[in-house]
Amino acid sequence: MKIYSVSIIIFTYFFSVGIVSAEPCTLKFIVTNYKEGLTLYKKKKYQKALIRWFPLAESGLGPAQRQIAMMYATGTGLKKSIRQARFWARLALHGGDLAGRNLDNSLGLNLSPEGRSLLTSRVDKWMAKSIVCSGGMVTVTSEPNNMKYKVIKDKRVSSRNSRLIDKNLSLILKIASGKNMANNLYLSIIDQFDFYNGSRYDRYVGWKPMNKLKDENLNVVRLSVSNFYDIKPDYFAKALLFITKRRVFNNLRNSSLLDPFMRRIKGKKVFGSIYPDVRNGDFFRMMGQAFTMTEQLPKSLKRYINIIDEVHYNPTSKYYRRSGTIDAKGAFYIKSLSSEENRIMFVRRKVLFSSPLFFLQTFVHEGTHAVQDQKAFKNLEEVRLIRKIISQLQSTGTNPKKISDLQRKNQVKLDYANRWYRGVKTKGGRVQDISFECKATENEIKAVKIVNALPDIMKGSGYLKLCPEAQRQMIQWRDEISRLNSKSIN
Repeated sequence: MKIYSVSIIIFTYFFSVGIVSAEPCTLKFIVTNYKEGLTLYKKKKYQKALIRWFPLAESGLGPAQRQIAMMYATGTGLKKSIRQARFWARLALHGGDLAGRNLDNSLGLNLSPEGRSLLTSRVDKWMAKSIVCSGGMVTVTSEPNNMKYKVIKDKRVSSRNSRLIDKNLSLILKIASGKNMANNLYLSIIDQFDFYNGSRYDRYVGWKPMNKLKDENLNVVRLSVSNFYDIKPDYFAKALLFITKRRVFNNLRNSSLLDPFMRRIKGKKVFGSIYPDVRNGDFFRMMGQAFTMTEQLPKSLKRYINIIDEVHYNPTSKYYRRSGTIDAKGAFYIKSLSSEENRIMFVRRKVLFSSPLFFLQTFVHEGTHAVQDQKAFKNLEEVRLIRKIISQLQSTGTNPKKISDLQRKNQVKLDYANRWYRGVKTKGGRVQDISFECKATENEIKAVKIVNALPDIMKGSGYLKLCPEAQRQMIQWRDEISRLNSKSIN
């Protein structure tokens, strides 16, 4: 087996590729080069694999740094050097690579205090480099990475909020970049920012779903202008950095990000708060307990749990500028941010003042709204399709009964969608259709009853007095308990 030195590889790389018509590296470029390195490595083409990985490692990509560390540790394609392996493994750990942390731990088992100190010093002095892409290859460059992005503002964004975006977005990105060039690698994948007004205490920062993009290769951040309302901008900047890191790691095979703000619980992405005064550990434990309780539910109710894809913890923080009314809801489904296969819930109430049973209720209630949202969207799609069929039938002048049946069917579907998206018409305009809340409340009662809760758990519901069927369920439930108590006494 041939052993190569990194300096020879880099020389060969620059000589053969050059930097003609180089441009900033997109996420697609980064992912393609990393995966190509894996393919070449499996084929034992180690030099070519290193050509793919080394520029990415020098730019601060944790998974690429871990691959270099493993090659040094095993002497595969590089002259074996535990010292070099430790260095690159520690960089991978700092780069947020989970496997890099495990490798760093194993390589450092017998490291002396002096060796540990020297390693720490060397890592602290290391600086990530900028990269550009040309001819499908990644190249290290002396030029700094400049972000290129568009800013889109929802038509409802106020003029005040628009000025806030124009004034502060570049500052937020500068803080997110910090002094670490590796941060630029991640932040540079953002192609566009889509801002919406949001409520005063909304701190959502996430990716616009692929099925809502005209170009699936674009990486579009969807976020609330309210993120600018913090006392200090550091946490908004941190949120932006972490979502870009997640995006990159999720696209790299066999790579996991060391992420203190996200857990996968029962197949769902559960996001903690970025703010240091919010106790994410309690939140993650509570979500685990609540989702475990949902396993007791029958399939008919589990559908309202299964449809939720993401849960975001968004309680108030001491770092918020406090003015206006805080949303009093414990948790809620976000219609405007959700789409098929990306249904999102916010948890507003601090878990210190709640219980797993409360969140079971909430998941079923808000999950019902997610199902209603899904049905309304599908109804609109079917309405458009049926209209085409009706038009074709009308053009031939045949089968008037079928046309009439289709028109009635279409009206029912359209009525549902209109009530969901626009509410019901009143003398004063349009208001929310309470029937959707009543259905969610009915499902909520069924769920808490199954897990052996007591009827008093529903005291906090503001919808009971508005929903006759829910009232009937509660009366029936209390009667059942009274009959059981009577039997036990007799």
